[in-house]
Amino acid sequence: DLVIRHLLKKRLPVLTPLAVLVTDLQASTRICSELPPEEYFELINEIWSAMDPIFRRYFGTHGKHVGDGMVYYFFPQPDSHYVMNAVRCADELRAEMRKISTAWQLRKGWFNELFLNSGLHEGTEWLGTFQTATTIEFSVLGDTINQAARLSDFARHGGIWATKGFVGKLTPEEKSKLVYGVSRKSQDGRDVFVESTFARIESLVDISRNEKLRDIAVLPITQIQQVRNP
Repeated sequence: DLVIRHLLKKRLPVLTPLAVLVTDLQASTRICSELPPEEYFELINEIWSAMDPIFRRYFGTHGKHVGDGMVYYFFPQPDSHYVMNAVRCADELRAEMRKISTAWQLRKGWFNELFLNSGLHEGTEWLGTFQTATTIEFSVLGDTINQAARLSDFARHGGIWATKGFVGKLTPEEKSKLVYGVSRKSQDGRDVFVESTFARIESLVDISRNEKLRDIAVLPITQIQQVRNP
């Protein structure tokens, strides 16, 4: 709150470094079609309610909800690293989503797994607000949020994908707490996870079949598999 108030004291919009976390519920259209409307809204509200304390714990600032997705910003903090805050937040969201998925499997007797896919990026962008008499919404202009959103589209099965630039902002000590890398095909066709590596999106997926990823085809990215405890 202190950081936000400090930013608001400045003449908006203001240019600021930040990390962006975009999450998206996988197969939301299918899940919506399978649930009664009241249960679908109950599910989405349950997800938002469960995630909100996690965002607050890591100083995430609410950007906006896009359907069943979420956008949060992480600004520099006086006593913690905003980029690491975003990583730890995404990791805890993934763990919380597993609990929600298990609870709904037991409740509905279905085999659907609920996944919250995440994209992480960082940059220096213009921060401003959209305001009415009763509400205020933070908004960021620039490629950082758009590329994070594309990464959340790319992610699958609860994956957390981050750009090379994002990981590069972490200190060596912070990087040592992460297990990250890219799965590659071995000569015998097996998927082998190669730690501490990056890959261009165009080498991981057929861009011609996914127009959303065309504008970030050459962006180097990596998958964050695990965040070790402090």
